[in-house]
Amino acid sequence: AVVVIFTQKADDNLASLVKGVDEVQKNNEKLGTFVVGVSGVEEGDFEKLQTTHKLTTPLTVAKDKDGPPKYTLNKDAAVTVVVYKKGGTVHKNFAFKDTKSAMEKSKEIAEAAADVLK
Repeated sequence: AVVVIFTQKADDNLASLVKGVDEVQKNNEKLGTFVVGVSGVEEGDFEKLQTTHKLTTPLTVAKDKDGPPKYTLNKDAAVTVVVYKKGGTVHKNFAFKDTKSAMEKSKEIAEAAADVLK
């Protein structure tokens, strides 16, 4: 199972969201998680976040600034979260207009990640 978080912004709200998913991952090696920066997020933004918040989830920047074309990400969504079952089937996806909205739903996202492992 995998949780992919696409983000247009690297801030404290994003860090809180990632930490929520990290908690599920820490207790389950069958869950992979990573964050992909899109639409202008740069490596330096993630380095600052990593240094400040000590995140364990890998942070990477997409080559294509709009994210991988096959994902057809909504440009109006600052954060898109996709939770995959083993085998690549989408279990649940979330889209948020800003990182604050995403952070406020971090518990729900973490629960979706835990559900997919059952």
